[in-house]
Amino acid sequence: MERELKRNNFFLKTVYGKYVIASVLSMLAASMGGMIDTVIVGRFLGETGLAAMSLVSPVYLFYYTIGAVIGMGGSIAANLYIGKNDYEAYRQVFSLSFWMTAVVCVVTTSAALLFIEPLLSLLGGEGLVKEYAADYLFWYIIGGSGTLFIYLPLNFLKCEGKPEDSSLLFLMSSGLNVALTWLFMSPVCGMGMKGASIATGLSMSLTALIGLYLLFCRTCNIRLVKMRPTVRIMGEILVCGSPNGCNNLLNALKILLINGMLLRIGAAVYLPVFSLVKSVSDLVTGVIVGVASALMPIVGVFLGEKDAGSIRRVCQRAMGLGGILTVGLSFLIALFPQMLCFLFNITESSAREGSRGAMICLAVSFLFAFPNLMMSGYFNTIRRSMLSNLILSLRLFIYLGPAVVLLGFFAGAKGIWASLAAADMLTLGTVLLVVKAIRRRSPCLDGYLLDTSIEGEGEISFSVRNTVEDIMFASNKITDFCESSGIGVKKTMQVSLAIEEMLTVIITYCMDREKEQFIDIRIVKMGEDVLLRIRNSGKIFDPVSFYEENRECEEMADQVLGIKMIAGTAKKIEFRETFGMNNLLIQF
Repeated sequence: MERELKRNNFFLKTVYGKYVIASVLSMLAASMGGMIDTVIVGRFLGETGLAAMSLVSPVYLFYYTIGAVIGMGGSIAANLYIGKNDYEAYRQVFSLSFWMTAVVCVVTTSAALLFIEPLLSLLGGEGLVKEYAADYLFWYIIGGSGTLFIYLPLNFLKCEGKPEDSSLLFLMSSGLNVALTWLFMSPVCGMGMKGASIATGLSMSLTALIGLYLLFCRTCNIRLVKMRPTVRIMGEILVCGSPNGCNNLLNALKILLINGMLLRIGAAVYLPVFSLVKSVSDLVTGVIVGVASALMPIVGVFLGEKDAGSIRRVCQRAMGLGGILTVGLSFLIALFPQMLCFLFNITESSAREGSRGAMICLAVSFLFAFPNLMMSGYFNTIRRSMLSNLILSLRLFIYLGPAVVLLGFFAGAKGIWASLAAADMLTLGTVLLVVKAIRRRSPCLDGYLLDTSIEGEGEISFSVRNTVEDIMFASNKITDFCESSGIGVKKTMQVSLAIEEMLTVIITYCMDREKEQFIDIRIVKMGEDVLLRIRNSGKIFDPVSFYEENRECEEMADQVLGIKMIAGTAKKIEFRETFGMNNLLIQF
């Protein structure tokens, strides 16, 4: 059987593995930090402290909303410009995101302090619960700027191919928060609920400062630039960030609704159970969001490059991994509700009994929440923000709100927990119908809502093993593609030579020849031009800089001769670190 040029998942597996490990660890650290923080409050202040935490949680979700809209929205918009190789626009997006965050910090802090009493009345509660909520809220507002600014390094470090640094920031923030909460609430300091709030603001602010230092001093492309007219860029940031903001804002409304409903039906005893439900939900959702958010920088870059094949492959990998994790975590939650009650210091008998049904309903809801959240993140990245917002609105408000009210009145607290699963089930069914309707109107769209009409003709993607034999095979075999795509003889020879010479240099200087590795090649015909993209996950190696540094050295003449020939005939040759890996672009 004749050998063909084929693509494997070696590079995508390496890239996605790098991002998903860092992303899931980040989300786990944040969720575990919040969960442990709530456990500490429960241990020191009992069920009254847990009830107060449940009441004030919409406020910090409001801060998360603003931070996510600007920080995550800016990074999603920036990834598209990286894919287009437009780093000037990339820096514009970052600069605008930075200054928008600074302005919002001043506005939110001033407004929240001015209207703190009406805000406390809106949150509800009475007696000692309200006193605890007031203590927490005041000091959280004081430290709120750290919460807003932390979103910039957490997201833009991923754009710079440094997801591990973003993960370390999450770990640092969560670790500091837990340690300081324990210290400030312990008998050593005896600061009560105020101590928990100060610990959160202090840990966020310190982590944000370290993150900004990493962005400005330890990355290649991040810097503040002189701003041009920015209405278009601001619109891109807000549109890309709207689903993340919508998610946090609707989660805040969801908490207000369920808290209010529990109080309305005389089930205040279940407020600590809802605090438990929220913490466990944040933990599992964090894992799901970690799997989904690892897609965003990768899909965003490939979207800018119009590489639909890579988008499909990496999405399939994410769905498989996320599905396994979700099923496993759901099983554990449904199996050990009493252990969770012990951890949160929930001792009231009816609350402990009610937690069993709550955890089972929550576990079932995750089985449907997983595809919903995956689709929401994906659709946002491919610039279908309306569809992403629809998913979030359905599962957190449009379906959930009526379900909480109706089932709550008819079945009490059990009905409220059941509404969580019902909302996600209805959402998934609705979204699948909407996607089907979109594809019916646009037959050129596939199941990923990618345009198949611009694929196939004039482009090819394949992988080359790191051996001279495989490189020579690819160099010779590519002529078949060039001829069938109408590429002229001269450019065909240039492409073939570039594959032979560049890949030989790459496997010599940046890959371990003793280990089986692969280099990803993508060739696209663009009018009269041909674009050749070469990617690999070896150590960072810039062939262009290597040539510039050694072209005057006689001893290196043979090693740089091939690069010299390519550089002399190419219209453009450029090296970038994309995903923190090698990305060489040659245009003939």
